[in-house]
Amino acid sequence: MASYPSSMTDSEWEILETLLPPKPDTLRGRPQEHSRRSIVDGILYIIRTGGAWRMMPNDLPHWKTCYHYFRLWAQLGHWERIHHAIRDMARLAAGKKKPRPLRLSIVKAFGQLASPEFVVMMRVRRLQEERDTFW
Repeated sequence: MASYPSSMTDSEWEILETLLPPKPDTLRGRPQEHSRRSIVDGILYIIRTGGAWRMMPNDLPHWKTCYHYFRLWAQLGHWERIHHAIRDMARLAAGKKKPRPLRLSIVKAFGQLASPEFVVMMRVRRLQEERDTFW
């Protein structure tokens, strides 16, 4: 496999490998054709270059494979967890404190703001305010 500027070094891979979700223990499906490192290198190539998934070089895993793992890990929240872990490692290495987690009341408030019911309610209120305005 060719090396790209977006490819990880061995030390970076050692850190990231521990943060990736564990491989499933089931023996269902085909055996993996590509290593996880090459899949992550493919994902990082797309993120770094900003290119389209279908325009990935041929020496990286197939674009559908990389996109599948990128999407799956995003839906399961693994990328956010990896981001927070690496951020905390960098802060501690720089001599800063680890950021405090949000209080439960704030987490609940953000959850309510993101709910579809709340969004609909705010849109209805905005429409009512627009109708009430008289010039």
